[in-house]
Amino acid sequence: MNMDLLLKVIRETDAIFFDERLRADVRKKGDADFVTRADCEISEYLHRRLSEKFPGVDFLSEEGNTAMEAGRDYWILDPIDGTTNFMHGLGCCAISLGLYSGGDVIAGVIYLPYTNQLFWAQKGEGAYLNGERISCSRHTRLSDCVGLLELNAYFKNDADAALEHAKRIYLHCQDFRTFGSAAAELAYIASGQADVFLGRYLKPWDYAAGLCIVREAGGVVSGIDGELDLSKWNVHVLASGAAVFDNFRALFQ
Repeated sequence: MNMDLLLKVIRETDAIFFDERLRADVRKKGDADFVTRADCEISEYLHRRLSEKFPGVDFLSEEGNTAMEAGRDYWILDPIDGTTNFMHGLGCCAISLGLYSGGDVIAGVIYLPYTNQLFWAQKGEGAYLNGERISCSRHTRLSDCVGLLELNAYFKNDADAALEHAKRIYLHCQDFRTFGSAAAELAYIASGQADVFLGRYLKPWDYAAGLCIVREAGGVVSGIDGELDLSKWNVHVLASGAAVFDNFRALFQ
């Protein structure tokens, strides 16, 4: 994998991301579910450029093909994770791209254009933020941890369970935050800016890149039941530094 080339292609999306006309062109897909023209154009641009530079890899994307076949390699893309934030001009949104091959995510990139933070990792080669090596926090006590939580506004019918999860994090951790972008939050876990993460009802493009980056930063990522299958949708995903992970997961058992 030519990571320098991959990062260059990702940064090329700035011209689309920062085009105010594309941000303002919004279509509603469902309750609390929106897509902007910027989402679509970033998806189309990366599909074209990655197909040119890395031929033979298929795509799994929120704004495109959403089915995986066994034995094939995939780019798993969310062109803008945190579209609601993006629509409102809030700075926490991310372009998230993972490379799935041989049954695992072997590379991941999470780019936060508003803050110019570019996170990436390759399997076995560590995790980085703007060229500097990063690692998850080493806290061993939940009471020392800042939690990150994505409740997922698409599933308000499950509000009681969502708020119970929030309560458990709030009572056992130092505090918690919710930023509206699972990809960005997984990047914050990988860089030690926060300590524990729960994302409810996530799809593969929400966490594929973060899965690789957190693991390469020394952390643990799994489903709330201990399993994590990228072919399944709407899963509850946990992530943290290795030292606190078992205690964190036990909150939800």
